[in-house]
Amino acid sequence: MSLKVIELNDVSLQASDAGGIIAASPGFALLEDKEVVLGAAAEQQHRIYPTSSYDKFWHELNMEPLHVRGRIRHHADLAYSQLLELAREAAIEDDVLFAVPGHYNSQQLGLLLGLAGQSPFRVTGMIDSALAAAAGAAGEETIVHAGLHLHQILLTRLVRKDGELSVDNIVPVPQIGRQQLLDVLMRLANDAFIRQCRFNPQHEAGSEQELYSMLAAWIGDKSGEQGNLVMELKAGAITHTAKLPRDQLLSGLKRSYEKLLRSLRPLTELPGAGILVDHRLALLPGAVSALGEVGPLRVARPEAVTLACLRHCELIGGGDGVHRIRALPDLDSRGGDTRPRAAADAPTHVLFRNRAVPVGDLPLVTNLNGSGGDALKFDLPGPSTTLGRIRRIQSEVLLDCGEIEFRLNDVPVKGKQPLKLGDRIRFPELADELLMIEVNDGG
Repeated sequence: MSLKVIELNDVSLQASDAGGIIAASPGFALLEDKEVVLGAAAEQQHRIYPTSSYDKFWHELNMEPLHVRGRIRHHADLAYSQLLELAREAAIEDDVLFAVPGHYNSQQLGLLLGLAGQSPFRVTGMIDSALAAAAGAAGEETIVHAGLHLHQILLTRLVRKDGELSVDNIVPVPQIGRQQLLDVLMRLANDAFIRQCRFNPQHEAGSEQELYSMLAAWIGDKSGEQGNLVMELKAGAITHTAKLPRDQLLSGLKRSYEKLLRSLRPLTELPGAGILVDHRLALLPGAVSALGEVGPLRVARPEAVTLACLRHCELIGGGDGVHRIRALPDLDSRGGDTRPRAAADAPTHVLFRNRAVPVGDLPLVTNLNGSGGDALKFDLPGPSTTLGRIRRIQSEVLLDCGEIEFRLNDVPVKGKQPLKLGDRIRFPELADELLMIEVNDGG
């Protein structure tokens, strides 16, 4: 059996291995009589049954009584139930590495290991999720990782020193997690339905839940893709349609982003600091642009935590007992083995309209009637416009689009981004997709 990684982020707990995600479940629970409903099924009902719903049991992992009847006594019981369900769905029976949020204290980690000790799998090691996410990030001497959770954004500063990448500081930013940001969008959407349709979705629990589920799916998928958010809700035989302009969405989230930036800026004051945004936060409308105002920004790949855990599994899971790892060998140190690794991951060609184009210095331009030149030309009527350039710099391949937003693996980003094998690039309003590939000249 292959080694599994469980990432404990309550936006979506994930069990993965080298082949990818095996099972995922958001951190929600619903207590119905003596039954416990968990994950997505619970989230789909938590606005209908708010007094029986729980979504803080991972955020506040503890054994304080919940004062409910039945076998569920406290948050730890809910967490244990979800761990068991995740293990069943992923068929986990052997060794597991935990990637844990950095704000957990020693008491919470001890409680977590106690729960795992009663499960069908064996935890062999733990690591801070932010450290794992940043372990493969090259470049800056200081990296500030911004991770989205249900009830907070967790900022983790990591520094490179003496051949290691280590956790230096952790700053939770409370009350601007996914749920609070969804509440902002709910208010905006509800007001839009009232103004445009004279229909109040929050007047009835069923329609409120439907609106919540619609917005949750939108920010979890491709929220940055469209300019406006178009919403449809049914009330009996009538379908109500309302629109939210993108600038109104961004205006509504502005105060939350300003609060985040006030906590982020002091962490980036060290020379050579860069920002690494997790893919969950990057999907929120305007998040990448807001954080990009502070410094150079990259978006972590969704699989980054799992890959780092598997790459460093002997270090994380070795030794006597289970300890939280807060430092890893720095693969970007000039004396290490980063260059061969980076070269192995670096694409050699761009697949564009079924043609493999060598990576070198490739401008990306729009011009329907353009001709010749070493450039990738997209069909868009009007004068020629440069969208950006794909460049190879030593063993790394970068796409630099300045202030033009594009989608990297369905995540909206700007500026300079490193490219690896399998990355997909797309621009709004353009149908073509770029795929980064490797072409073996030897055969």
